[in-house]
Amino acid sequence: MNRISRRLFSTNSAKIRTRFDQPWLHPTTSFIQGKAWASFGYQELQRPADLVRVSQSTLRRAELILSRITRSFGPQRTVQENDPRKDFLDCIRAFDRLSDILCRVIDLAESIRNLHPNQLWINAANQAHSLLSRYMNTLNTHKELYDALEFSLSRLSPIEQDHPDLFAAKTVGLQFLRDFQRHGIHLQTKEREKLVDLSDEMLSVGRMFFAGTNDNPTPTWITKNEAKQLGNGFVSDLEFNHNQRSEIDPSDWHAHTLLRQHPDPSVRKRIWFSQRNSTDDQIELLENLLKLRYQFARLTGKNNWADVALEDKMIGNQDNVMAFLNGLDSETRPIALNELKLLQNSSQDNLNPWDRDYYAHSFTSNRTRDQLMTTNLSSYFSVGSCIQGLSELFSRIYGISFVVESPDNPQELWHESITTGAAHYTVRCSRRTDLDEDHKDFEFAESGLNNDTPIVDHIFPDLANSEPLKVPVTNRNGKPGTYQRPVVVFSCTFDPPDPITRQPSLLAWSDVETLFHEMGHAIHSMIGQTEYHNVSGTRCPTDFVELPSILMEHFARSSEVLSLFASHHTDPNRKLDVIRFKQHLQTLEFIKGIETQSQIGLAALDQHFHSDIVAHNPFNSTLEYAKIDQHYSIYPSSTNLGSRGDGGEDRWHARFGHLYGYGASYYSYLFDRVIAQKIWSTLFRNSVHHHRRGDSEDGVLSRTNGERIKSSILKWGGSRDPWKCLEDVIQDGSLAGGGIKAVQTVGKWGLWK
Repeated sequence: MNRISRRLFSTNSAKIRTRFDQPWLHPTTSFIQGKAWASFGYQELQRPADLVRVSQSTLRRAELILSRITRSFGPQRTVQENDPRKDFLDCIRAFDRLSDILCRVIDLAESIRNLHPNQLWINAANQAHSLLSRYMNTLNTHKELYDALEFSLSRLSPIEQDHPDLFAAKTVGLQFLRDFQRHGIHLQTKEREKLVDLSDEMLSVGRMFFAGTNDNPTPTWITKNEAKQLGNGFVSDLEFNHNQRSEIDPSDWHAHTLLRQHPDPSVRKRIWFSQRNSTDDQIELLENLLKLRYQFARLTGKNNWADVALEDKMIGNQDNVMAFLNGLDSETRPIALNELKLLQNSSQDNLNPWDRDYYAHSFTSNRTRDQLMTTNLSSYFSVGSCIQGLSELFSRIYGISFVVESPDNPQELWHESITTGAAHYTVRCSRRTDLDEDHKDFEFAESGLNNDTPIVDHIFPDLANSEPLKVPVTNRNGKPGTYQRPVVVFSCTFDPPDPITRQPSLLAWSDVETLFHEMGHAIHSMIGQTEYHNVSGTRCPTDFVELPSILMEHFARSSEVLSLFASHHTDPNRKLDVIRFKQHLQTLEFIKGIETQSQIGLAALDQHFHSDIVAHNPFNSTLEYAKIDQHYSIYPSSTNLGSRGDGGEDRWHARFGHLYGYGASYYSYLFDRVIAQKIWSTLFRNSVHHHRRGDSEDGVLSRTNGERIKSSILKWGGSRDPWKCLEDVIQDGSLAGGGIKAVQTVGKWGLWK
């Protein structure tokens, strides 16, 4: 893993490229072996036992801060602060600090246990994570803590509560308040116990449902004669029984190949239905999960689960979500229908859902035969060249460059090569630190701590051992105070460079897009250094957080950015033919409208399942799925996906895993795609045209427009109303207040203008 730092000066691009593409030129292994080192720059973490010790000292300090909060801001305190605004800000700062010192270790431990190659460190990370997570769970039901927050918030006047200067603090406060209330802290004992039981059952059922979405579907079959239509090579890879049938796993490559290439629609239909089947048990798990969520929502005073999920989102409520989706549907449907007509020209018949991949494959094969680039595209996208391109892009538009950490200071470089399945971790968020007055924590030890009672497990209060992790702080240009520096860990599963053949890690185009996308999250965390860690960087509403990353995908596809880095790994002067490459991408993605229409339908299904429809008796999720699909589908109504056919029944909704992780929020990615498209067309697409006429110096690489994104969106994290951020960057005053009109405006922007 290479540590990438933020610097405001130019960097040696060649050095960045060689560090990733030719690591043998920058040996670190011999330096690391046999030496104690600091994990993620924390000098206190030299050995695994240190992480456990730090988690215990953090726990003790958290208990001190807890005592300070309850005795300084609760309604029972003897001294009242005359200034409710100052009192509220001090309270929020203390809550944020309590959260930060816990997350500082929990997030670090999460990263270590997923990334570290040493089992001793993994064990220590698991122990630290478990200890502090269990303690954090006790805080969610701490009545005195809740009372202190609610009391401080209640003392603000309505005018002060809506004041834009208090938006960040109020956002942090409401986050904590909602967490408390979702644990039933405001309910009577009997109701609270029921809510806890519901929460536990939701977690258990949800996990079982999600696990079931990844189970292999029931096998289907193909006859030998049918298989022969794809050639002897395909036949030889299968085993046939005495009836000349071979079993096919619907999830493996054979099934996907049959969908794309088999000329017989009955075979495709059989495969398609087999992929979209679910067991009765899986259907029951989904329906139980949806009903549990509805019961939970009603118990907490909400109408349905969508109200629970959307109360802190940019879009606001379910009516607004549907207004957006229906607006996007009206913009997308004509595009999708035109694409469907192109496919129908190849078939002469009405297309069914199981025909899409076959005719799309045929369509692209015919059109790429002449234009497909004969060279291996991945040869132009080494990891080093992509990181170099990102550095040069950020330097042009944000004034930020990458610097690879020198190997004479090991810091995080505990191994010369690390791979993992995750994309990135935010190990530490930004937060203002100069107002903490942490020395005052000890003033509340005598009145707030019981030295004879353990905090968690065997950990007792101990003032001498209550130091949290020490965080480096810095001054920020133009802002008063000191801020702790954020740390983002960026990890990938790319194949390592080959030291024998000297070939670097080469990326498929989808990997390049993912790299740019995830770097959008990382740069958001680095630039979004706010006063409170709970609203820094990517800690913003779910339906706003993907915007910077999707913008990065637009940059990755632009000719100007590709020209910065896309060159052959054997010869940096051998540039990618960008024009032919973009033509190639357009051909491969020509059914983007059809795919988007499908996503709109799924987002609508997500909303439907999390409405009060689940309270109807009986509730049949398969029939409800069929209704939503029929409304949003572009295929003939006779192919209603809920109907039975000779291939089976479409019950794919019970394989829709995002219903678990993104319940009532699946619209978010579409929402941010539309906003990103609008920003791109407003700021950069027009710049390209002006640039070609010689009217603009930089075009897509405009520093002016980059600063506009940085100052309007990135620097705020979640500390500002996202609608105000959007108003600033688009310069459309009608967006500032949000609400239904703003949402309808976004829906009408669409993705195709």
